[in-house]
Amino acid sequence: MAQLDRALVEFLNNYRGPEIKSLPKYARLREAFIAAIEDGHFQPGQKLPTEADLARSTPFSLGTVQKALKALSDAGVVVRRQGRGTFVADYQHQMDAPWHCRFIGEQENAFLPVFPKVILRKGNAGPGPWSAVLAPAGEPVLQIDRVILVADEFSVYSRYFANARRFGGLLEKSDAELERTNFKILLRREYNLPVTGVTQTVLLTRLPDDMCGALSQDKGVHGMKMEIVASSGLDNPVYFQEIYVPPNDRKLYISDSSSLPAFWI
Repeated sequence: MAQLDRALVEFLNNYRGPEIKSLPKYARLREAFIAAIEDGHFQPGQKLPTEADLARSTPFSLGTVQKALKALSDAGVVVRRQGRGTFVADYQHQMDAPWHCRFIGEQENAFLPVFPKVILRKGNAGPGPWSAVLAPAGEPVLQIDRVILVADEFSVYSRYFANARRFGGLLEKSDAELERTNFKILLRREYNLPVTGVTQTVLLTRLPDDMCGALSQDKGVHGMKMEIVASSGLDNPVYFQEIYVPPNDRKLYISDSSSLPAFWI
């Protein structure tokens, strides 16, 4: 037990960053775990100390420990297994060149990094607003859901739809590739299909209860829903996407182009 206590004290001493008054205690502990995982201190698949051990051997209360581990679990950084404990998941990949989740950082010409986690994929999404756009003849529409962590501050929920007959190969991609690469790049690289046009609509609405859980939000919270239709050429829609954004203090850069204007560079 004493050895475990010393190990936890060493973990905090090495990975707890400078105290930021505006950052809640649970977030400081969460950031310490993320730093330790990124550094290899905790390995993928490794079991973490119990909540009780963390509360006993660190300056954080049991409630703070539980909240930090829940935030890590919701973001896909750890996996909580009933009756067995909490384990480090395969760590998330930062997405290269995001398009629809470009939140502005402290510097006006810089976007916050995003870390998607695939949580659902299926070959037939069933009927929905995407049906008339992507499969007017009644063909199946594939669906890929991701929870996207934005700079360790908050998460958004993405639902991606495409014609399953045309783009079924997307379902065969590894989680790592779907998390690391934005879908626009995949379409161009795998199908020689450049996205040339995007329409985006925004609605302020109550977020679905199941998504609130995935985003660590209270049920009933209101946020923003974006609907995106991307096309290649005239009258050739290639994907339909929904993005649910909870309340946050960041500006979201919205554009119909993946390139940035000169004043942003």
